[in-house]
Amino acid sequence: MKIKILIVSALLLIILLSFLFTGCNNEDENKAMDEKISRLEKEAEKHLIYKIQEQQSYFSKHKTFFKPLDEPATKYGSSPPIFGTQICYRYYTEINADVLSKTTIDAIYSYAVQGDCGGMWGLELRWYVGAVFAVAINGDKQLKTISIVCQHIESFGRIPSRPEYINGVVKCPNKTTKVY
Repeated sequence: MKIKILIVSALLLIILLSFLFTGCNNEDENKAMDEKISRLEKEAEKHLIYKIQEQQSYFSKHKTFFKPLDEPATKYGSSPPIFGTQICYRYYTEINADVLSKTTIDAIYSYAVQGDCGGMWGLELRWYVGAVFAVAINGDKQLKTISIVCQHIESFGRIPSRPEYINGVVKCPNKTTKVY
């Protein structure tokens, strides 16, 4: 009888210790995952800001924007890696044809949204949207560029409307915050 009690007590102790150590490992794993998510989001933010700056530079020289190839994410990084290798994010650019054809404002929008993370399940990354607007200076025919990059506040949700240029002010869409 004493041996049965000893065996049951030892098993309970092993189970309790495994829960204790598993809890510690989960905290460490969660911290590592949070750091990885933060790093991936910062890389995407930096990448999108670079794309926006390149659009501004190109516009200042050519008085038009260029539409780069989309960059689908792969487990090895975006392909083709036009602006560098990016993992977990895909990038694409849109030109608003209505803006181009109906007003003197010229605009281009770039997006960074979660894509293939190479088997890293459970990641929920915030997406980014950026815009460059070419606007007339005081009704003159000369143009200047105004840009913005916005980050979604939460790490999930669908892509909202684009940033807007209204009465000389550029603003991020709802549920986003300006990062550039």
